[in-house]
Amino acid sequence: MPKPVSSLEPWDILEAASESILVTTADLDYPGPIVVYANRAFERMTGWLREEITGRSPRLLQGPKTDHSIFRDMRRALEGAGRWEGLTVNYRKDGSEFYMEWSITPLIGVHEGPHYYVAVQRDVTARIEAEQKIAEARAQAQEAERRKMNLARYVSPRMAEILAERDVPLGKVRRQEVAILLIDIIGFTRIAEGMPPERVMALLRSFYRRMADSIFANQGSIEHFAGDSLMAVYGVPERTGNDATNAVKTAFAMTAELEIWNAKRVASGRQAIKVGISAHHGVVVLGDVGTRRSMSFTVIGDTVNTASRIQELCRSLNLPFLASSELITRVRQEGQDELTSKFQDVGTHTLRGRQRPIRVFEPAIDSHSTTSPASYY
Repeated sequence: MPKPVSSLEPWDILEAASESILVTTADLDYPGPIVVYANRAFERMTGWLREEITGRSPRLLQGPKTDHSIFRDMRRALEGAGRWEGLTVNYRKDGSEFYMEWSITPLIGVHEGPHYYVAVQRDVTARIEAEQKIAEARAQAQEAERRKMNLARYVSPRMAEILAERDVPLGKVRRQEVAILLIDIIGFTRIAEGMPPERVMALLRSFYRRMADSIFANQGSIEHFAGDSLMAVYGVPERTGNDATNAVKTAFAMTAELEIWNAKRVASGRQAIKVGISAHHGVVVLGDVGTRRSMSFTVIGDTVNTASRIQELCRSLNLPFLASSELITRVRQEGQDELTSKFQDVGTHTLRGRQRPIRVFEPAIDSHSTTSPASYY
């Protein structure tokens, strides 16, 4: 027969509790408090038998990772005869860690002050670890989004999504065929001399934004900004089969955008911006360079140097856009004969630092179009 409720001892009720319960003396000074009772749930949670813990301090549950600062708040609360709650890392008898959340309530007797403290303790390790995993997952997602946003500054949004999913976004250092496009502002030094620094920066930001939009719209990547110029690469991290075509389409998009921009600038009384654009196709070495603390992606090789020299040729020939014969040939191989028919041969020229001359092409003036590539130069 079960005991009638009226005959149950207080300890019987505590034994039925699913949570760990300790009853200690009210002496907060060392070596107190002293355990006077522990229920079976305490034994299951900590591995300590009640016979082993009774008469000892609950401090034996503490260890290297226990946050001792919480005990100062505990003491202030308990000395004020208040209830206290806390969370810290404690240790089982076998030395394993667990997160313990507990509350302490003073038992006030007929005489002034508490006679005992009752501590209700819970092992919340599973909950804390789940919260930590959620926080880590959220942080990883935020970091992934941050990397994706950073990539989007240099590559098209679709390419940023692809690269963000890779552990090594741009792959190992390797040789690869790419198309190179360079653009810079003609006479920028002279323009900047007559402007305050803030206006110069505003001009460059507007220029970069407009040119970057044209690059990203045609699957290009920005390799670097340098003063008043930028370099775009097509075929990174992988060739698309239309890299040379995309470089040419970018140049045409840039000239159209510059014509619109310059119309606005001139209408507001500002100076029109003139540029030189060069495009070339060939093999480069591409990969990350730098140190562990600072890395950047770059492409190097004769193809890049040649593209830069062709850009210099734009100035000497007073032409806004020149494409190498290698690029035009590749565009034709990509099945874009109609696009190559819009170019005319400008002849062979010897570039600075190169012994072999190179043949270059410029867009032919379309008398039926109001947006000739050379009309803004």
